[in-house]
Parts: sequence; C-alpha cells; structure tokens
Amino acid sequence: MTYLLIVLVLAIIISPMLWLRQTPRQKLVTAMRQQAARAGIQVKLARPADAREGEGRLEYVRYSLPWLPKTASSPLPRMEKWMLVHQTRRGDPSPWGDWQWLGREANPVINDAIGAALQGLPPSVSALEASAAGLSIYWQERGELADIEAITSQLTALREVLRPSAGRSEKSIN
Repeated sequence: MTYLLIVLVLAIIISPMLWLRQTPRQKLVTAMRQQAARAGIQVKLARPADAREGEGRLEYVRYSLPWLPKTASSPLPRMEKWMLVHQTRRGDPSPWGDWQWLGREANPVINDAIGAALQGLPPSVSALEASAAGLSIYWQERGELADIEAITSQLTALREVLRPSAGRSEKSIN
C-alpha cells in the first residue's frame, strides 16, 4: 500500500512536467518557423486572407518576404498591390482555376511569374499577396519542413520579377 501511495504522489508531481513537452507537430512548426526566419521570411499569425473586418480568428500564419532594401517599386501599375485567394467564394476569377483575385488584380505582365509561383507553392497555401511590405503567403502550416524551401524559392523568384535586385538589373543592362 505504501508503494502505491509513493507512485501516486510521484505521478502527480511528474505529470505537469510532461505537459510542457512539445508534440511532434509543435516541433515541426517550430523548425519551420526557424528555417523561415533564417531565410529572411517574417512569420506572423493572421486572420484568413478573405476575412472581412472583424471576421475570423488568428488561425492562419502569414509568411512574408520583404522587398530588398534599395530596390525601387515598379513604375508599372498594379505590380505590388494585389491578392490571390485559393478556394473562396469572394473575389473575381483569375486565370488559375480555384484562385480568385481579392481586391485589385495584378498587372497581366506578371501573370506568368505568378502562375509559376502558384505551381511551386505547397498545395495547402491559401493566399498569395503583394503589398507595400513585400510578398506574403497565408497558410496553416500543414506540410513538411521542405515546404519552407519551396516557399522561400517561389517568393524570392517572384520578388526578383517584381523588383529586380541591383545586381540583376545591371546584368540585364549590359
């Protein structure tokens, strides 16, 4: 009886400590966010991309790749202020099936680059946005660690199309 009492007391003492351990999913999310931060991507909780003011909970995560410093915004209209949302009833049709323009459409000059980015992003991404701060995706972090590499490469490639870095624009001039 004494041993049973000792085991019960130890279980009561140890059980709260076990609650502090990360689950495998939490470990994966932490690793994804750390890898994104190392790549220069800012991670922030967000409402769904198609939520109206006051709607929705912070159930999505926005991964944002800021514009490079010392890069000028494009002189063409609608290059850096648009949003595409996946599988929503809001917005206007886009050339990419289940994706809808929410608000303003992008300049058609960059449609090929946007299409390539959408193809390379993980299927669980729910929105792609260009804003004054940079390029962002919205998703619920359902995927693998390799998805961060895909997100980084697609956002970087799209950023190079929208705002070429100084090294690239000098090469294209020569």
